[in-house]
Amino acid sequence: MKFVLLASAIAKSANAFSYKALPTGVVNLASSVERDVYTMADWAASYGVQQAAGVQLTSYDGKDYFAATDQDIPAGSPVMYVPNDLTFTSSKAAMEFGGSLGEAEAQLINAGLEDKVPLFRVFVKILLEYEKGENSPWFTWLNSLPRIYNTGASMTYACFDCLPPYAAWLALTERQNFVNFQKAAKFTPLGEDIVTNVTVLKW
Repeated sequence: MKFVLLASAIAKSANAFSYKALPTGVVNLASSVERDVYTMADWAASYGVQQAAGVQLTSYDGKDYFAATDQDIPAGSPVMYVPNDLTFTSSKAAMEFGGSLGEAEAQLINAGLEDKVPLFRVFVKILLEYEKGENSPWFTWLNSLPRIYNTGASMTYACFDCLPPYAAWLALTERQNFVNFQKAAKFTPLGEDIVTNVTVLKW
């Protein structure tokens, strides 16, 4: 167990560009849907997440959220405690999936992305929980995440042309990694509705 920040609460939102109809019962990813962040905060507290006195979720526009405090916190003090059971890690995913990701991971290794295999495992784990819809214990957390975002995976080549060279290279690399993840996802236990839905995979 360790102190960590909830990335979902402070993730920076931006533009997803596309949307495809999704199966019923899963988190609605339409950009018009508001994030349910405060229900997530209650859910987290019920599962043992603790935060330092004065720390609270804050938003200026109802889209982007961040952690803020209304009182001084001494340097080096823990800000938030998240039980180990609520964290996603590649090692946990590897234990859960056993050898069922072997072929998908081989696809990534053959593409020169061996260092991305741990990230891919977490990628599949989150998609698996998404696929479960309301039956997933993480549904409330998933429903709090941004629907609008700007990442390399969501950008077009016209976007890359507008970026400074190094930023463009980073974004393009992210997009290329996503394309390889998308291909490898077809060799996982995920259902066809998920692995063929680019909107879900980019999210």
